[in-house]
Amino acid sequence: MNDYNQSKKARRITAVIYLIIMAVVVGGTYLSEQKKAETKALQNSAVR
Repeated sequence: MNDYNQSKKARRITAVIYLIIMAVVVGGTYLSEQKKAETKALQNSAVR
């Protein structure tokens, strides 16, 4: 493999890892917000 192909492969691997990390962060944030909304709804219904 020449240097260009090795560099290209490394960039692709880095991009895939970055996308996986961002998917975990966004997914975790989404689930956290859903849980907060659910908890708030339960608290509001318990107060009434």
